[in-house]
Amino acid sequence: MSFLPYGWNDFYVHLPQNTSFCVKENGFIYKYKTDNYGGRILTNELYNHKIQVFGDSQVVGLDVERIHQHYLSKNYKDHNFIIYAAPNNGPYEVINFLNKNKIILGKKIIITFNFAVDIFRVSNSWHPTQFVALKDYELDEIIDHPFKYRLIIFKNFLFNKNFTIKKNNNKKMQNLFLDLNQEEIYNNLVKYFYELDQLANENNIEVDFIVTHPYWLYSRSKKKNNLLLEQKLEKKVYKLICKSFKETKNINNILISKPLINFSLKDLTFDKRHIKSKKIKLLQRNILCKNYEI
Repeated sequence: MSFLPYGWNDFYVHLPQNTSFCVKENGFIYKYKTDNYGGRILTNELYNHKIQVFGDSQVVGLDVERIHQHYLSKNYKDHNFIIYAAPNNGPYEVINFLNKNKIILGKKIIITFNFAVDIFRVSNSWHPTQFVALKDYELDEIIDHPFKYRLIIFKNFLFNKNFTIKKNNNKKMQNLFLDLNQEEIYNNLVKYFYELDQLANENNIEVDFIVTHPYWLYSRSKKKNNLLLEQKLEKKVYKLICKSFKETKNINNILISKPLINFSLKDLTFDKRHIKSKKIKLLQRNILCKNYEI
């Protein structure tokens, strides 16, 4: 397939269920295998432990085919992953999945927060139907007949004013963030994190919470492929992260990715909206936030 298929089921966004398929991007072919709930399975037969992961397209691993290539493998070295994640699957869609599928949840899970876009998805104005072209019941047919996806995309362009597959440039995303009411977005983040903590507490689940920094912390330099870290923006983003997400009884392990100074376009995935797994380095919150907390 020339795209990653995903669909909306009125509660959350997921990949095709219980199937295998390949996605070709930029001349590379990536293999996907999913379980009955659309979770991407990444395994190594040498590992005995399994952990469930939840989030959006950043954690799916668009540039990953084998488990050792995934950024989580650096911190969870002896674990196999089942990744319940998909593009445009926001923080509250993750909570919906957890509530709807409690029967399959392990005692310990990983929840990821892609700050690049999840910062907008915690707003009341966000809804996946504005951005997801397929209903989940269409996924099987798309797998068998990929050309039909083009027709669905065209229909969305005609009738859904919010739908787009264009790449947002970094400057536009930076301005979108800076234009947000910072107090309102802080309150939205705290509200979401409280609801996640309550869910974990009610179901006796231990949560590792992982935040990946936004790709738009960088701007194009005069050199063609180089990206420059916007340090004032970086401080603003990390102060908000550190202020909003703090350890609780059930969410007592928070990891945050650290931006790299030396960064270029080749360190982003083909769509230029995701950081490649090999460039994501996770640090404990108490270590990283020392430099950002007020």
